[in-house]
This record gives sequence, C-alpha cells and structure tokens, in this order.
Amino acid sequence: MESVLIKRQGVKPKYNLLTDYSYRQFSGNCYYIKGIEIYNLIKEAKLYYPKFDLWYFGKVLPGLSFQNRKFLIEKRDTDIAGIAIIKHSLNEKKLCTLRVIDNYQNRGIGIKLFERAFEELETDKPFLTVSEEKYEQFKRIFDYYGFKMTSKKKGLYRKDKYEYFFNEFSK
Repeated sequence: MESVLIKRQGVKPKYNLLTDYSYRQFSGNCYYIKGIEIYNLIKEAKLYYPKFDLWYFGKVLPGLSFQNRKFLIEKRDTDIAGIAIIKHSLNEKKLCTLRVIDNYQNRGIGIKLFERAFEELETDKPFLTVSEEKYEQFKRIFDYYGFKMTSKKKGLYRKDKYEYFFNEFSK
C-alpha cells in the first residue's frame, strides 16, 4: 500500500503540461507520471461535467505549477488505485475530484484519499460538490465524516440536473 502526492516540478521555459509531472512516495522516492495518464483515469467525469476538459487542462494542470492544486494518488503495487485532486488556496480548501479505479473499489482506497485530502487541506470539512447521479454513491462516506449539505443548484453544469454542495462555509 502506497500513498503518493503529485505536484509540478519547477517551471521550465518550455514544458509540456501533459508530460512534465512527477509524484513522490512519502518515503522520499520520486516517480514520474504524465498529466494525460491522470486525465485518462478520471475523464469519465465528462459525463457529469461537460466542461471537464477545459477545467482539467486550463486550471488543474497549470494550478500544479502555482502550487494551489495537487494530485493525491493511491497505488497498489504498480497500479494507480485511486486519485484525488485538491485545491488549497487562501480562499478555498476544496476536494475537487475523487476517483477510485473500479478494480479497487470497496477496499478502503476512498477513505485513504479523503484522509490524505484532509491532511493536505488542513481541514476535515473541505468544500466539495457532487452531481445528483453520484450523490447516493458518496452519501455514506459524507455521513461518516459529518459533511453538511449547504446548498444545491439546479442547472449549474447540466440542464435540469442538481449539483449538491457540502461544507461551503467551513474553514
């Protein structure tokens, strides 16, 4: 079982957002992974977020350079078992995305990613949202951590679909 953190390695004059990322195992070893590899593991989110590509390539990857976004990765042997994307800025502590790979679901990977996100964001009540279709899948873990639904918005990302907001005002 291995937890890893991924962040941008120094800005180069000419760098490729899809290839120039590394992650480090907490024991200090450094490994390399391409930004496109992470994208391929989480791109199913486009079903619920039509502008997912713009967000990922326009905000997430550049945010790694500015160090206000991080990838958290859970590995099992050589496989990526789960991924979380967090945003930690002066105004926001947000768990943006969390995905456990199908073969690794119901094995505690999601809990591990939530716990790592809490540590990195320095809060156990990060701001997050979830689509109405995914709400039931996450409800049990939200209840477990005592997350409070603070609002819901219809049509935010897709016509006639709700997005549920949690911990909007937590610090």
